[in-house]
Amino acid sequence: MATKKKTSSKKSTTAKSDGKPKFEPQAHPDAKLTKKQVKTLYEKLLVERDRVMQGQKEHLSDAISNIDPLSDEMDVAQRHTEQAYLMRFADKERKLLVQIQNALEKFEEGDYGVCEGTGEPISYKRLELRPWTRYSVEYKEQVERERKQHHR
Repeated sequence: MATKKKTSSKKSTTAKSDGKPKFEPQAHPDAKLTKKQVKTLYEKLLVERDRVMQGQKEHLSDAISNIDPLSDEMDVAQRHTEQAYLMRFADKERKLLVQIQNALEKFEEGDYGVCEGTGEPISYKRLELRPWTRYSVEYKEQVERERKQHHR
């Protein structure tokens, strides 16, 4: 009797044991990125993901470490303030990890490099600075202007 191999419908953005991706990272055809640029941006995202994951792990570990039971009230209050800061920082890192993961999935789907708001290519310079970005500079500025108008 043959056994069926279970496959996940969600693609994996992890690398093989040799460090190379299980797939060839692809940008959207309209993104106007070279293969070298695609590879560079993909590798930047992997490095950033690892860095953020390590930082998040350290911040959470520091936040949940025990308080010395012999501490005075001021020390305990200071420790609580530090814990709250570390938890907020870890939450920001979690949100960044979600954005990075979304960008990595776009490489798998071949949708990377185009603005989600307009469908126009995102400049390579912007992608170099924030490879997880979802929007072009122009669209992001437009959204910010509209947000300011609604808050007046």
